[in-house]
Amino acid sequence: MKRAPLTTIPEAELASALAKTNDRAAALAALGRLPKADLHCHALLNCPLSSYESVLGYKLPAPPPRFRDFGEFGGYLATNLLPATRTLAGMRALLRGGLERMAGEGVVYTEASIDLLMPLHINVPPQAVVDVIAEERDRVADRLVFAPEIGINRRVDPDKLWSNFQAYLDSGIFRAVDLYDDERAGDLREFRRFFLSAEEQGLLLKAHAGETCGPDKIRETLDILGVDVLQHGIAAVQDRTLLDLLAKQGTQLNVGVASNIALGVAGGYENHPIHALLAAGVTVALGTDDFTVFGIGLCEELWLLRRAGMSVAELAKLRNGPPRQLLPLLAVNEPACTWSRTRPI
Repeated sequence: MKRAPLTTIPEAELASALAKTNDRAAALAALGRLPKADLHCHALLNCPLSSYESVLGYKLPAPPPRFRDFGEFGGYLATNLLPATRTLAGMRALLRGGLERMAGEGVVYTEASIDLLMPLHINVPPQAVVDVIAEERDRVADRLVFAPEIGINRRVDPDKLWSNFQAYLDSGIFRAVDLYDDERAGDLREFRRFFLSAEEQGLLLKAHAGETCGPDKIRETLDILGVDVLQHGIAAVQDRTLLDLLAKQGTQLNVGVASNIALGVAGGYENHPIHALLAAGVTVALGTDDFTVFGIGLCEELWLLRRAGMSVAELAKLRNGPPRQLLPLLAVNEPACTWSRTRPI
């Protein structure tokens, strides 16, 4: 089913939470009390690094503050983190660690991807992976609405993924589909059948584009895959016509600021393209992307953006609140917008 429109965090509530901008601890605690939505994250890479260390039984090297390129980033994942995902028990622990971390910082709704490679990686039927996802989704349902995404790695032969994709679709637990990994890899046309099938099932269509590649990759992704949402999409600021198109169509960009900085596609919070995207009227949502590696949650993203000069009014434009359909369960009183979470979801 398609996702209901996301809300924003009311400006007054953000202003109150960020009143003491120089007091990091107080600001993060106040922001943590506001219901939020994480729209761009990879479920097994959204837990603390300590969750991986617990599964593996040894200490891991800390990720560098900045990677030289996407290849170095992928190398860190493959060498240090991938071994922890080789069993269902490891997968469950990592998934649980991410969901608990999000719930702990006031995230009440998340769209998080599970890679189609997991059944092949663990050497189990797709249903075994689906069962773990469903069980962990249900376990946190009173605190966090977890809408799983089907994650498609564009560097893998689509034929190798197709049967798992059909099994994931047939399970009925997934709410979105996302194509990711290195944008320079793969032919988008070969993945069109995945998106057509997902669309027929009413899933939200997402794809990574415009992070490490330019605006042409964004246009290609929109034209071939017909996505509802772009993950990142920050290269759109290089093309005014494309910016205007995204704003006019209401195409949402789920941006991971910390991710972009760590991967070297943005210089810092002060000059990140998110400022230009908002100024152009583009719909922007926040996401943590890979918290395990980048270590920045939604509360800290908001705080760092404010510290970098983004006004509270601009922060309030971000689609960082839960879907409108959840508001009654959160006791949100519109239009007064008193964000008092008095009932579980």
